[in-house]
Amino acid sequence: MPETVLREAFDYRFSRLDPTGAHIDPPSVALYEPLLVKGSDWRPHGLLASHWATSDDGLEVRFLLRSGLRFHSGDPCDAEAVIRAFEFLRYGGFGGDDQLWYWDPVDTVTADGPTTLVFRLHHPYARLASLLWGTHTAVYNEARRAGDPERFGHELADGTGAYKLTSWSEERVVAERWAGYQAPPAPFLRRNERPPDRIEWTAILDPGERLEALEAGRVHVIHAPPLEEVDRLTAEGRLQVIEFAQQSNVYLTVDFRRTDLRFEDVRLRRALSLAIDREALVRNVLRGHGAPSLGAIPPGDEHYAPGPDGRCRFDRAEAERILDDLGFTVGPDGVRELGGTPLAVRCVCQDDAVLLPLAEAVRDQLRAIGVVLELEPVVPFEPFYTAAMAGPPATIAKWLWPDPIDALIGFTATRAAGVDNWQHASLPALDAAFDAWLRAPQDGLAGAAARVQEVVADELPYIPLVTPNDVWVAAPELRGYRPYQANLYPLYQPVQVGS
Repeated sequence: MPETVLREAFDYRFSRLDPTGAHIDPPSVALYEPLLVKGSDWRPHGLLASHWATSDDGLEVRFLLRSGLRFHSGDPCDAEAVIRAFEFLRYGGFGGDDQLWYWDPVDTVTADGPTTLVFRLHHPYARLASLLWGTHTAVYNEARRAGDPERFGHELADGTGAYKLTSWSEERVVAERWAGYQAPPAPFLRRNERPPDRIEWTAILDPGERLEALEAGRVHVIHAPPLEEVDRLTAEGRLQVIEFAQQSNVYLTVDFRRTDLRFEDVRLRRALSLAIDREALVRNVLRGHGAPSLGAIPPGDEHYAPGPDGRCRFDRAEAERILDDLGFTVGPDGVRELGGTPLAVRCVCQDDAVLLPLAEAVRDQLRAIGVVLELEPVVPFEPFYTAAMAGPPATIAKWLWPDPIDALIGFTATRAAGVDNWQHASLPALDAAFDAWLRAPQDGLAGAAARVQEVVADELPYIPLVTPNDVWVAAPELRGYRPYQANLYPLYQPVQVGS
């Protein structure tokens, strides 16, 4: 029987397949697996774990691993191996005691025999699954990584996924089917009878070139086609078009430390927000394939509650009035200034086919009220993150995360200032809202989420702009390829090429 190959074109150069790498790309989903997976029903399903149970007091959760699990190398994937990976992931691979924020409710993780993990919690944590279904806790063989850290993630990778790494470069990743893979019991995850023998991911940065590769038959599926072509592709019906609101937010930040420009003053940030016509950004840049960001998290998320009062409305006259009240005058060149300091700042932004045009449109809208953003495009992902953490006066960025409020903690909480909270925001009311979210019982999550969004709207630790739609286009012979909003990337277990 001839070899079958799934060929996928992606819109970014590939990051190293490292568990603490700069970005998670689709190949990681094929190579590494977490304990749980977030289904299209937004609920946890077992992946490496077969069962789990919570104690009556809510302070202990026990996970039973599926029996016989192994890494691609043949090493056993038992409870001790999972814990070793978690210990590295918990602290971001940096060492020390400064753990990543989504581990805050967890006290200890221990083994009770070879197949049982025991999580002890500081307080009941209704959303422990959100920690364990994310790509940031995908299990890998830490013993192999520690033994050869320089090669791990590009020449060497050792996970439990359905595919194992063959080769890696920034432009192309290849993985081959792993004969030792044990399919999980969940029906929507079960492997089909004819899985592809190999998957090839290619980085094609230009959207038009990606679509041309698909229509010419050189690839089976692409992510992010040209937005101006989506309606045509959908109407024609020759290709499978899958579209939904992305679990992301494009946003503008300004550095709270720039008190000379009043960036620490919520009124200044409110003026910037009022000057931005989000509907125009969606219409002119996203070609209608997205939505205005009217709050902290994207529309379509299970906890979306932006509020009815229109605080993200477009009102240029009100923006100018606020700047007048703050003492900003209009100079001879039309640029606002305060005490001789012009309201003109460097703004680091991501240089890609969607985010750079969005940044340029925001720049032009703010220029109409005398605010100048001097754009500095930087390629994603690691170079952009490095530039953003260096403390520019402003950034325009996008986060992509399966659980938006968890992302907000990293990008706006005081504890993250200077790391992912590039604007150095420190807002006690927001920190308290995040703590309440982490402690909320299941029936209190909606209220806690609404409170987080209310405080963000009041305080604007960042200025939300738009949420793009996620768009995937696939050839008709590709079956079982099912992207869905709750998860970042499609799962490869059910995929089949051809009949």
